[in-house]
Amino acid sequence: MKAKSFIICLCFMFCLLITPCPSLASDSEALISDQFDQLNLEDLDAFLKKIDQDIDDKISGFSLIKIFEDARQGKLEMDISGIFKALISYFCREFLTHTSLLGKLIVLGALLAILEHLQSAFEQNTVAKLAHSIGIIALLTVALSSFTIAIQTGRDAIGNMVGFMQSLIPILLTLMAALGSLTTVALMHPVIYVSLNIIATLIQNIVFPLIFCAAILGIVSSLSERFQVSRLADLFRDGSMLLTGLLLTVFTGILGVQGVAGAVTDGVGLRTVKYLTGAVVPVVGGVLTDAVDAVAGCSLFIKNAVGIVGVLAILFLCTLPVVKILSAAVMYRLAAALLQPLGAQELSESLHLLGNYLLLVFAAVAAVGLMFFIALTIIVGLSNVVVMLR
Repeated sequence: MKAKSFIICLCFMFCLLITPCPSLASDSEALISDQFDQLNLEDLDAFLKKIDQDIDDKISGFSLIKIFEDARQGKLEMDISGIFKALISYFCREFLTHTSLLGKLIVLGALLAILEHLQSAFEQNTVAKLAHSIGIIALLTVALSSFTIAIQTGRDAIGNMVGFMQSLIPILLTLMAALGSLTTVALMHPVIYVSLNIIATLIQNIVFPLIFCAAILGIVSSLSERFQVSRLADLFRDGSMLLTGLLLTVFTGILGVQGVAGAVTDGVGLRTVKYLTGAVVPVVGGVLTDAVDAVAGCSLFIKNAVGIVGVLAILFLCTLPVVKILSAAVMYRLAAALLQPLGAQELSESLHLLGNYLLLVFAAVAAVGLMFFIALTIIVGLSNVVVMLR
């Protein structure tokens, strides 16, 4: 009787071993498609469509939606040289849009320089000085309007990047949880959301106003010999640069340390659970661990695809406004260089200062884009560390 039962058990186990298991077959595409269907990608798709609409006006033939679909299918093709050529072309177009302002500044600056040279011909010197001052104020008002638009472009760029990150991070964290990175998700979820809002608030409400105030004070110092506030302008400028660098350092440092600590904990824990499942649970334990590995592998593929598209979206959300700001800065610097030989020294110095401070706006927006780029890289890389440790 015992021998008969033993033979039946052996036959049953042999049937389990030779029976094919369709759920664990190499049909990974169906599993990936099912996981994509279960994800809430509405906010991400809406952002990608909005970005595509903005990009299409500037870089034709480029679509993040298409890249996302190609990444889902495992065939990602990008024309890097074509993108660089399109960005250079966009810079040239943006610079050409500023040529009308450049022409106004040069022509009116030349007239002011002539007026300044002819001051001695007036019977009342105060009248000439008054006319000269009014002309400079009018020109600087026109220049400051363009400067304000450039700062608003930087504000909008940071707001768009923060909004995109807020729609992308939940998807990445969900996929990380599917990989078993529960500790990493628990540690990084509050850090990312709080830091995103803090960084956006500080850059938009402190750094940009400091740059604007520094520009105004610098212009006042260049126009008046009696009223000098150049040191205060330098203080505001240095404060904006210091705050931007501090935010970049603290954000990436905290995110990296907490992420690595959580990844190590998750990797060791998952490795222990996998070993216990395969060793303690007979026969079925090995099947369960293989199933978990299959699901985790598909989740890792999806996360990497979403991460690649997220990184590209952040790059374009940052690059296009930065190129626009840079073109305005080049225009101011060029106008200052052309006006200086004409004798409009005060106006030339003021435009040179505006160009320099626009470069600070450029640096602030680029720093925020770099922060988000590093954050996405860390998040995508941490799950790979967890899988490696597992």
